[in-house]
Amino acid sequence: MNLGIKRNSFVPVKSSYNFKIQEQDNDINNCVVKSNYVTVPSGLRSYVNFRGNAPAVTKATIVTTTAQDTVIPKTENGGYIVEPETQTELIYGKDAINYLNKTSKFDYDTQITFPVKAKGSLFIDGKEVKIKENSTVLINKGTEAKVNIETGYPHILMTKNEYQWYSKHSNAENQPKNLKDKFNELVFHNSHTYNGEFRYNMFSSNNEINDRIVGKLRDTGFLSDERSGFCKFKHYPTWKYQKEQLAQKGFNEEELKVIEPVFNQVRQSKLNAKLSLCADASSMDNETIQKLKDKGILYNNKRYTDKIYWKTNYESEYHLRDDLNSKEIYGEEQQKVVNAWNDNNKIGYDITGLKFINDNAAVYCLDEKINNWSMEKSCWLTNSTELASKKGNAPSVGTSIVQANRTEPTPMSKLRKGEHLHTHPGFPDKSQTEIYMITSGSAALTVVRDGVPQIKVLREGEMAVIPPDTPHCVNSVMGEYEQVVSQVPSAFHYGLAFKQNYDLPYGYSEQALEEQAGKELLNLCE
Repeated sequence: MNLGIKRNSFVPVKSSYNFKIQEQDNDINNCVVKSNYVTVPSGLRSYVNFRGNAPAVTKATIVTTTAQDTVIPKTENGGYIVEPETQTELIYGKDAINYLNKTSKFDYDTQITFPVKAKGSLFIDGKEVKIKENSTVLINKGTEAKVNIETGYPHILMTKNEYQWYSKHSNAENQPKNLKDKFNELVFHNSHTYNGEFRYNMFSSNNEINDRIVGKLRDTGFLSDERSGFCKFKHYPTWKYQKEQLAQKGFNEEELKVIEPVFNQVRQSKLNAKLSLCADASSMDNETIQKLKDKGILYNNKRYTDKIYWKTNYESEYHLRDDLNSKEIYGEEQQKVVNAWNDNNKIGYDITGLKFINDNAAVYCLDEKINNWSMEKSCWLTNSTELASKKGNAPSVGTSIVQANRTEPTPMSKLRKGEHLHTHPGFPDKSQTEIYMITSGSAALTVVRDGVPQIKVLREGEMAVIPPDTPHCVNSVMGEYEQVVSQVPSAFHYGLAFKQNYDLPYGYSEQALEEQAGKELLNLCE
């Protein structure tokens, strides 16, 4: 079937096309959850079973707003410079494997992502860390380490320079106020997540179902008292044991299916949060530490005398002070405790999905990542609210992964409800570049050239760099689809100021562009 459509063409709103996209909504209608900026179907990863990924970048271009795309030349590593100011280099596939085979010391801050079907190992400081698919390794500049690839093809980003205007996520005194405010905002949200607490509306978007589940859990004694609008399970055993206990209290199979993903997700986040409770013992004198242990504020650990362990992830300095006041710790001594807590506070970082961390590297897994703000699943594997190491520095680049198995062209807005035409800023003191790598399947982007919306198709193995101030979005996707999308720099800690919706020019519609994208994607199958 030849529909006779030219690629990079545009479609006005009065299009006469009768093509209709098969929506195939049955498998996503009831599993949409919020992400930091968009909504992501929580069930997508569970049924994706790809044969593998593209072994190499077959085409790398910079999307322009006024002319044809610019082809990016290869570097000596077989990669591509995807952001000129920071000299960020992306290496993918066999070229990435070759680079890792010859590298034992990382000269730049490096992020190595393992998409679907990719597995390997990190060897660092005499320790081997197994890396499974949908994971990322963050390695600090100057670190001696070895990364081996067992199967599949990795995705590497190396950042050689920092932006002059960019400040990393932190609550340090020299940080701008807006970054400290964002850090403290995340302290509040993450303290509840890391304490195993969650909002009552987590169980279902259906208020009737949610209220019934919450009421029954409360009446049967499985939920503790509410604090600041959050609740928690009284205990976090394995789900197998918890399920048996709930069944004995009269919960049916349908109710257990609703409870299970919330319980497992919150339990896992609580288990991952050990780092947030740990601090250096040198931050306080021995007498104060012993008093805090006696008062039940610190765990009475005796094995690791160089560390202290808080019993609670406090949601704010005021929350900590309230606890200290209740334990009759006042004045100068209280201030010393508060200063130590502020200096060692890791709660303002996203450590969900954290599988390994030391002074020079960290490993994250997407399967256990959640949205800091909503406590629900996220497609972002790394962003600027994570830790790159125990030293506390955050990554300058962020990466998300979206996967779906679609036999017909499917609008991305069906998979991520926040996916609309947008731009990222392009100012001397605030800018962001986005890189789309299609490792499996195919995608149709909407881009705007000279004010005219057009469709740009990306096949498996193709990469598109979206410079600042370039209107774009993923319009539709098809096949065993996987996109690895990176932002340089990652700017979650700056809030929503790095993404702005872009309105279609008069005379154009999203529906017509989706129809055009569907035709273009089907053309690839001929």
